Amino acid sequence: MRSAIAPHRSYRTISVKASGAFLTIPALVIVEIIAVFSVPVMARAMAQFAIYSAHVEGVVARPFDDRFGWIDLRPMTFEMHHDDWISLLVTALVCAVIVAVFSFWQEPPMPLRFYINLNAMLVGSAALYIFFAGHLGYDSAAFSQLMLRTAVLTWLTLPIVIALFAALFPFSWWERLLFIGITVAYDTPLSIVRYAAFVSILARTGPALMPDLYLLFGPLLDAVPIITIFSVFLVQAARRIDRNAGVWEWM
Repeated sequence: MRSAIAPHRSYRTISVKASGAFLTIPALVIVEIIAVFSVPVMARAMAQFAIYSAHVEGVVARPFDDRFGWIDLRPMTFEMHHDDWISLLVTALVCAVIVAVFSFWQEPPMPLRFYINLNAMLVGSAALYIFFAGHLGYDSAAFSQLMLRTAVLTWLTLPIVIALFAALFPFSWWERLLFIGITVAYDTPLSIVRYAAFVSILARTGPALMPDLYLLFGPLLDAVPIITIFSVFLVQAARRIDRNAGVWEWM
């Protein structure tokens, strides 16, 4: 039966070989060693840039010491806008209206509607919680500490996650090294700028946006550049393997 069917792209899949893992391990080790020695410097730059940005914008901020493993972090407490009970109820009401509108309005694409509704539900729920409880279960110091620790863990674990993807595809050794290295290098300035932007936003809007910023624009946002960089390398690999039938496994 198989011999009677002419080879077609719909009957082929990439052959996963152990050589991919052996080529990926050296690249992973190199990037991971660089990350381990660079993380204290990057964490320090992240904290200093946020403090400098807050000072420029007139936000009162006070750093404090926080030992995380072998790294000395410098999270900070910063002044935030506090809404009265009327503003909190208005915020919750507006978010409820947004959820209702985008639940029944079918014109926007479904992923966009779900994303808008999720943001609105998080902000509205936080506003209602503050209205009844008086405050969230964390403050600016805990949020700042969470952002810095999350960034450190992301920088250390990201090479391992990316290496698992790279091992599944027929990249060359240099492509694996560049894929892992560029992804980690790109995430560093993203985390630094994002933390400072979060402090600036919360200083003007208040704590109701804390859950939304962290859950939807925190670590989840890191997946966007990872997918983009992965797509670039995958296109280059696809062009190469399309001319080499040996990398394909026929079904």
